[in-house]
Amino acid sequence: MADYIVSVGNVEIISLSDGINEFPAANILPAVTEADWQKYPGTVSAQGTLETNFGCFVLRSQGQTILVDTGIGPDIPGNLLDDLKSKGVDLGQITLVVFTHLHPDHVGWNITREGEKTRPTFPNAHYRIPKGDWDHFRQPQVLERAAHIQNRVMPLQEHGVLEVMEGETAITSEVTMVPTPGHTLGHMSAAILSQGQRGFILGDVLNFPFQAQETAWEVVFDGDKALARQTREAVLERLEREGSIVGAGHFLPPSLGRFVRTEGRRYWQGL
Repeated sequence: MADYIVSVGNVEIISLSDGINEFPAANILPAVTEADWQKYPGTVSAQGTLETNFGCFVLRSQGQTILVDTGIGPDIPGNLLDDLKSKGVDLGQITLVVFTHLHPDHVGWNITREGEKTRPTFPNAHYRIPKGDWDHFRQPQVLERAAHIQNRVMPLQEHGVLEVMEGETAITSEVTMVPTPGHTLGHMSAAILSQGQRGFILGDVLNFPFQAQETAWEVVFDGDKALARQTREAVLERLEREGSIVGAGHFLPPSLGRFVRTEGRRYWQGL
């Protein structure tokens, strides 16, 4: 089996990438010092940058083809649509799009523009978004600074394909969206349970593998940093205990692995 495909019971997970970019480490984790980085040689480039992946996932469960997040989008440009095609997923096969949260790098391919007109990129899908984020980003003072919500999310409502999720939300009997707040107020992750096996699509609960050990290292994009850390620590404990297969979209491809403990420390172990 290809390294970007894994099964959790009857659920197939396909890891996708909308591209990889580099950002100054000091901008992403401003409280982390050069001395701190010495513990993770090679993580930060000679130019002081960190690599990050704009990852998405397809879940196939009980006849549904579910896309989790839609990447950074065409403006960067991203390559999600090409990656879907290369991995055998036609846009028309996707029956449901679910979002972990509504930051710009997770909603980029929602809408395709044709001149003055728009259409949903995934023509046969409904799109489900966390209510906490939907409520937050539509506040007038937030919305005026959130062009991605105006251009990539709100048109879904106009096309009649937008649905809101609140609390634990079953997608199929094998896939459930669960609240994991902190990065954003409404942030959710996808928990998978099938034939006694477990999987978990993180969203932005963690952004980098070193946060498996450094749970106190905060990325600048965490909306509520204390809550994000609390969620991060609780989720890591759960995933380690359960031995879950994890999809971590911002980790470099293929972004699939487990959190394991060796010599008293927790690590990311890629599949």
